[in-house]
Amino acid sequence: MKRIGKQGKRSFGVGLLMIMLQFFACNEKGKESPRHDDEEDKTIEIQVGTRTVQTNRVTSSGTPVVPMWKAPMATVDLRNGAGFPILSEAEHAVVWQPAAREDGAYNHYACLIHHKGRFYAMWGNHELGEDAPGQRVLYAWSDTWGSWTVPEELFPAPGPVQPRTESGIHLKPDRWAVIDDELYAITYVHGAGVYPIARSVGENGKLGEPFLVENLPSNGALPIYMQGSDAPTTAPPIGVRLYNWYRENNHISWWAGAAWGVQRRAVDGQSLIESFIYRAKDGGLVLMLRDWGTPSNPVHNNRMYVSFNDGTGGWATPHPTDIPDSPSRAQGITLDDGTVLLIGNQNTNRFDQALYLDRDPMTISVSKDGYTFDKVYTLRTNSPTGYRFSGVGGRNLGYAYSSSIVLDGWLYTLYSIGKEEMGITRVPLSALEL
Repeated sequence: MKRIGKQGKRSFGVGLLMIMLQFFACNEKGKESPRHDDEEDKTIEIQVGTRTVQTNRVTSSGTPVVPMWKAPMATVDLRNGAGFPILSEAEHAVVWQPAAREDGAYNHYACLIHHKGRFYAMWGNHELGEDAPGQRVLYAWSDTWGSWTVPEELFPAPGPVQPRTESGIHLKPDRWAVIDDELYAITYVHGAGVYPIARSVGENGKLGEPFLVENLPSNGALPIYMQGSDAPTTAPPIGVRLYNWYRENNHISWWAGAAWGVQRRAVDGQSLIESFIYRAKDGGLVLMLRDWGTPSNPVHNNRMYVSFNDGTGGWATPHPTDIPDSPSRAQGITLDDGTVLLIGNQNTNRFDQALYLDRDPMTISVSKDGYTFDKVYTLRTNSPTGYRFSGVGGRNLGYAYSSSIVLDGWLYTLYSIGKEEMGITRVPLSALEL
């Protein structure tokens, strides 16, 4: 056997080290990055409406990605905050827990406002499951933190109450609005055309008669309590004012579509839902949506999508971003100094895998300019892992579909808990280093 001298040993060792380094490099190269998309050597310039975007990231299918995320990605330890700082200053309270299935064991679509010293919450409610025929809207109010009234019907069942396996008219809350110091609740009719109705809510709990916010669509049918010989087909003046209120206050319906200039099909062909708007620090409006997928139809890619105005009063075709999403509905809020808070479930640890994760944790992502999010906090985590009532369809575990407002230096967030109960959390903005 030929002996290897000192120089030979040194060369052999260096060569072995190089082989090992190449081996590990090849292995690492084949792994998906837990932080970023696939990166290209060449920067790509894309036009999204009136905004020019430079990116070196693409989706797994090759679609350019609008870069908006410089924060860490979530870890797999979801029910312990997903690796994000947990806001220990946050305070949690129960808004409502149904005592029996007949009270409505499905509760979702949170909507929160503060008006004349009082918090008002509304949400969708059904005893059998999500978006089932006859889904109604409940509301409650609070004058003191942590103490809420027993819910009452805000919009009763619009038609027969049936299982979600059936098709039929149902309601989904959209927004609270204030005009001339009067509070209005706006909800959308689904399953009989898609259009908004509203009614006033007095301080004494007195409710005004429901009315149309838009003219009744040609394929529309009214809730049973709006039918009759004098059934409306056109929106009254207050309805028109509420329709305009959205644009005047940088809001958009969760179900806005072509009539609002919103395209629900993304540039990569993804189907998008649940639009919202916020104003960036430079004054530009940003439209975001989530892509759609379910455990039985896993077509989503765990990304938020973004659009900017197209210069003609509408919105450009939405593009994928690198903002992770569980998926779930999110909301953007702009503070007085231009800081933007994104409240949702940004708890995905990788993209383009059609993951359908529990909506836990609920997170707050922070952007100083509205275009780049570089901090994430866990607002609430460790949600219940089961339900109190079985046999209710369409529910997901976690804290989700939040509605937030800022008041006196606090962020207040209303949300559903497993789509079975309603909860609320408040946290001082100082906890977010703001």
